[in-house]
Amino acid sequence: MRELRLSAMEVATLLVIAAIVVWAALFGSRLALYDLTIIALYATVVTSLNLLLGLAGQASFAQTTFMAIGGYGLAVMAKTYGVNPWLAIALSLLLSVGLALLIGKPLLRLRGHYLSMGTVALALGTASFANASSFTNGGWGIGGVPALTIGGFSFRNSVAFLVLAWALCAASLLVYRLLGDSHIGRAWRALSTRQDISASLGIDVPRYKLIALVIAAMMASLAGSLYVAYTRFVGPDLYDISQVINLMFMLFVGGLRSTVGPIIGAAFVILVPQAVSGFEHYQNLVFFGLLLLVILLRPAGAFGRVRGQRALESILPSWLLRWR
Repeated sequence: MRELRLSAMEVATLLVIAAIVVWAALFGSRLALYDLTIIALYATVVTSLNLLLGLAGQASFAQTTFMAIGGYGLAVMAKTYGVNPWLAIALSLLLSVGLALLIGKPLLRLRGHYLSMGTVALALGTASFANASSFTNGGWGIGGVPALTIGGFSFRNSVAFLVLAWALCAASLLVYRLLGDSHIGRAWRALSTRQDISASLGIDVPRYKLIALVIAAMMASLAGSLYVAYTRFVGPDLYDISQVINLMFMLFVGGLRSTVGPIIGAAFVILVPQAVSGFEHYQNLVFFGLLLLVILLRPAGAFGRVRGQRALESILPSWLLRWR
């Protein structure tokens, strides 16, 4: 229970994030509104990954699959077949739950690297299908996705969508906290430590694994749908292996089992490349150099609950420490 308790630093960080979002809604530029909206949506996906890997200990790389179901489900149903976008989001959510239930039992029997490889194969298969299928319009993707509306109010307004995206992010964080502090969260933490011991204590390991996968799939599907509703475009590049890697970067930069970590990780991966864009050909080198530095200085992530943080003095050479 104590390991999930919000620290004073996390509470302060959440307040600062809330203040930034309010400021952007009132005075922010179009770029600020766009960046903060994308950060909120990716933070929701990373929260689902944090629940699955951080709490339940299941190393899944398949969250892009559920994002794709949410995104393509909205685009195909709303754009191609004229289904109401909100209904399309709900149906896509049900499809994600159905897929999670279908693949969950056989897939979650795997452990460790075998589970990782199985979910990587699922993620790669999703991107390949989206790129090759005429149903998804192949590599061209689907544009002109209808905007979300409620009566006469449209979410094409950037401020309105910012509020919607952060409402989803806040809801996902609340679900993460409530489940983490419940008997379900305690069962997840037990099986993430030792599955065999958990089973001997009477914990239904397959059931709790499946619960984690289904809830994570729902979060990822909703975030995937809102991402496409916001950008009004979906294509296979949104779900390729680079996105899988980015999600893992976001999770580990922010820190496992951290409430605020997914937001910090998403902000780092989205904003830092923009900040170093002036380096032109060296942009990726600078970004990955900064990423490596963060990992060296904070092995458990910015707000991670894993022991083993290294002090700055143990990393920097002695001659550099004299100039600090």
